[in-house]
Amino acid sequence: MTEEETLNCYFIGVDWADAFHQIWVGDGEGKKITELKLIQSPQAMAEFGRWLNERRAEGIGLWGGIEKPQGRIVEFLLDHGVVVYPINPKALDRVRDRYRVSGSKSDPFDAYVLAEFVRTDHAHLRALEPSSVQAQELKLLTRDHYRLVRHKTRILNLLNATLKEYYPRPLEMFGDLETEIALDFLERYPTPQALSRLTERQWNRFAQRQHHLGDERTKELWSKLGQTQLAVPEHVVRTKAQLLGVLISQLRSLIKALDTYGEKIECFFASMPVAHLVKTLPGGKSGTIVPTLWAELGDAKSRWESFRHLQAEAGVVPVTKTSGKCRFVQFRFSCNKLMRYAAYWISFVSLNRSHWAKAYYRGQRAKGHSHHQALRALSAKWLKIFFVMWRDHKPYDETHHLANIARQTILRPAVKGA
Repeated sequence: MTEEETLNCYFIGVDWADAFHQIWVGDGEGKKITELKLIQSPQAMAEFGRWLNERRAEGIGLWGGIEKPQGRIVEFLLDHGVVVYPINPKALDRVRDRYRVSGSKSDPFDAYVLAEFVRTDHAHLRALEPSSVQAQELKLLTRDHYRLVRHKTRILNLLNATLKEYYPRPLEMFGDLETEIALDFLERYPTPQALSRLTERQWNRFAQRQHHLGDERTKELWSKLGQTQLAVPEHVVRTKAQLLGVLISQLRSLIKALDTYGEKIECFFASMPVAHLVKTLPGGKSGTIVPTLWAELGDAKSRWESFRHLQAEAGVVPVTKTSGKCRFVQFRFSCNKLMRYAAYWISFVSLNRSHWAKAYYRGQRAKGHSHHQALRALSAKWLKIFFVMWRDHKPYDETHHLANIARQTILRPAVKGA
């Protein structure tokens, strides 16, 4: 943007919140045009939208800075022709020191800093380019699915902790409490006293007829049931059994909801034009992991600068810091956690479905890297492949990739010798 174009623009800082948003608007020279508290109501939003449309009709460009890359307020700004720049909260925290050294902060001050940051540093920022509506819907589905998975994990952890306090026998028997047989067992025999009344005939009927366990497995579990456990006070058993019933009910509903979400994500992703690109990937024909990663990629053309940008965003490559003779390499904590989660599991699934992935993983382990380090390194390789697929709209070809690896292996000694 030229200096003349900058002078003909308004710069909007938005410090967002749930109930209201603090707005600060300045011109190309940094002078305040207006400042307001925008209440999240149809009337107030419509009035502010009218003001934005009037400024655009006057030929004034509108550029805005905000700390979040999505949400209703972001969609509102985009709908009214504002070029939105999402600002990293850490970057904003450092920029505050330019304008106030006392360390104090407030919503109006943060809105002012956001507007000024966009005005002075827009050349170093990337404007938000939203994905298509279909891609946004897929992203919402996969992110909600991930939240439910995490919630289920929390319920399972609480269920494990509850059983350890008064009734450890089911943990020793089943291990995985998500299974139908484990949940049915806990509902029928929620306390050690209820378990003590269980006969071998009742157990055989429960295990073999209702849950189709084999004779050997049935006898193995029955032998564990007969073992004694430490006595627990009755008041502890009563209260914890009450909690157990609540947790089992929540866990069953979550398992059912996750199955529904999984089917919905698979069907929705199959209807998208990019679905044919990922069918040849490990886990690409079914499941939610590949759709989850693709949803984070989006379909905005300028979203990713390079595969290195994608790897850093997913947190699968470390952060290197150098100063003088010192050099530090550390884990990248600040990243897109969902993208890292999806890339990690794609790498794990590929170990038994891709020859080069398994060989690369073994090579990393041979170098002394842990299981998780080796999978993160493999994730970086897979993300490079995903970036090429996303950029060129070409499906993955395992044979072609193996040929590229072989060619690079042959050429590498020649380059070193030269």
